[in-house]
Amino acid sequence: MSGRQYLFKVLLLGDGAVGKTSIRERYMGRGFKGSYLKTIGADFASKKLTMGDTQITMQIFDLAGQDAYVTARKAFYKGGRAAFLVFDLQDETTLVNLRQWAKDAIEFSQGSISTFVVLGNKADLVETRMVSKERAVQFCRQLSAETGLDLVYLETSAKTGQNIKEAFDLLAYTLLKEANVEIPPEVYTPPSIIEIIKPGGTTQSDAKTTEVAEQVAEIQEDLLTMLRSLEQRIATLETNNQKQAEVETKVAQLESKISELEERVRRMGHVLKTVVDSLKK
Repeated sequence: MSGRQYLFKVLLLGDGAVGKTSIRERYMGRGFKGSYLKTIGADFASKKLTMGDTQITMQIFDLAGQDAYVTARKAFYKGGRAAFLVFDLQDETTLVNLRQWAKDAIEFSQGSISTFVVLGNKADLVETRMVSKERAVQFCRQLSAETGLDLVYLETSAKTGQNIKEAFDLLAYTLLKEANVEIPPEVYTPPSIIEIIKPGGTTQSDAKTTEVAEQVAEIQEDLLTMLRSLEQRIATLETNNQKQAEVETKVAQLESKISELEERVRRMGHVLKTVVDSLKK
């Protein structure tokens, strides 16, 4: 399948003002604009990229986030293959609302959208951040369990460009894998900064933590075994020492008795000598 060309329709979904258009513009190389101009209905852009000798064209549909465009944007879901679910790290409500965005994407695309990447945007605004990474991953676990889909979580900044290209490259790589296109590791490897959430509720970090915990448990068991062995050896040594002490005590007692006997023999010898001397007289 090398050298083939692929066309993927990708949607940017999320509430108004979370930064969807800024993400798209940054990815298209048009820079960042500080002022906010809401998208009317939907906007469109196309971007070509390559992975190895595989060419990908991404049709990026930026859907308006305001409630007034709910009906208008339904038609844009059709034919979609993947979606970015974008929320503002300064506003937890925009995170919670992703549940409805995901539901709409699945329903109105009639299931063709099955790949989702959750983007926590405006990561550069550290001091005013309201949604922690732990909270975002927890929500993704819940959403994954509800939809039965794998999710990927990544934090971005359209202002600084943080992880924007990485997000689109990751999505392209994921879509190629779904199309049974193998991309060698030397061509592309998913970044370690992502969180992969499975429907079972575990993440890539959880799996690593579990693996480490299992290794620690094995080491602890080995240490306990060694400790038990040492305890047995110490007990044996103590028993031997105890026996040795008992022998030494008995020897000392015997030596004392021998000394007493020797003293008695000496005294008896003295008495016998006295008796013999008296008889000679």
